[in-house]
Amino acid sequence: MKTAVLIFLFTSIFIQPKIARGFGDNNLPIRLRGYVKAMPGLQLDKDFSDPGFNSLLHNRLNFRWDITPDLDLRVEGRNRLIYNDMFDKVPHVKDIFDQDEGLVDMSWVWLSDGNWIGHSELDRLYVNWRAENWRVRAGRQRINWGINLVSNPNDLFNVYSFFDFDYVERPGTDAIRVQHFLGGLSSVEVAVSPARNNEEMVAAAKYGLNFRGYDIQALGGYYRNRMAFGAGWAGNLREAGLKGEATWFYDLEETPGIQRGNLVAAIGLDYMFANGTFGVVEFLYNGGHERDPGQVFLITEPLRPDNIMFSKYALTLSADHSFSPIFSGSMAVMGLPDIEAAFFMPGFKYSVATNLDLEFISQIFVGGSGTIFEQAGSAYFLSLQYSF
Repeated sequence: MKTAVLIFLFTSIFIQPKIARGFGDNNLPIRLRGYVKAMPGLQLDKDFSDPGFNSLLHNRLNFRWDITPDLDLRVEGRNRLIYNDMFDKVPHVKDIFDQDEGLVDMSWVWLSDGNWIGHSELDRLYVNWRAENWRVRAGRQRINWGINLVSNPNDLFNVYSFFDFDYVERPGTDAIRVQHFLGGLSSVEVAVSPARNNEEMVAAAKYGLNFRGYDIQALGGYYRNRMAFGAGWAGNLREAGLKGEATWFYDLEETPGIQRGNLVAAIGLDYMFANGTFGVVEFLYNGGHERDPGQVFLITEPLRPDNIMFSKYALTLSADHSFSPIFSGSMAVMGLPDIEAAFFMPGFKYSVATNLDLEFISQIFVGGSGTIFEQAGSAYFLSLQYSF
């Protein structure tokens, strides 16, 4: 274990940044970017007691090769060395981290020893071809059909967790994606994400256009043995941004005791105040709340677009404010009234130097008797990130 830790630390901090600097010119056909982040944390239970300690060393690498002017290759992934003094109490913790729902398994646990987990995964591995009005992408990629800033019912391929603040790149999916741009800000897109089990496959089409200043989209397809039909929009309501999206899901096969169809919808407003504060308010209706979400080990795990939250309703308010060019603060509050739970996430970020950022983030889960919110308690993190 000590050998593995030392090798990981040495390559992440000393070797990889030097290699990246050698491929840092944007005019080169091969480019390498990434960062190294150290993030110790403190976790408390629902009564703000029983402290537990954790630590994360996170290294990300983003590789791009422009093979021709119309063809490029992307390979991106992350390496994480995680310590949590609760891991030795969780059975099969290695298997939990080693899960990869893609068609190709690109997740590896290279260290599992007591409270230590070493994990690497590729979340981008695709070729991208471009022509005048066409774009074709094949491989592990992110297909982002969502519009809202918090919850995305239209995002059939890559739903992410609002609580997973450390994964800003968000997960990818194994898929083939074809886009055709029709002109006049309209486009047609088709994507297919095969699976080892056909009932887990996702295949859908999306049409987008611009109408009187609003970007509007409509989509439909097959989502994990369910039909899915949705729509969304993004535009302005006077000086505020107005966004919304909704998707209706329907089981292809009837299951006793479970309603076959359900709607998931979200609508939000965002506004930039005169003092530079960016505010967001968003309401979510999760009609699939009664469906079984499956076993969830961490609250940061992404759910599914047909059951996107741990409650039926959620109201989120967030604000970001820059106090100076190098210092900013943020605050997010989420209320889940039907399970009597709430979530608070204050944070501060300070730019220590070029490419070096210091950040403090806390996550506080309260209420929700008998739910994962009650089990989550609260956590406090200090992050130092060097980007190269």
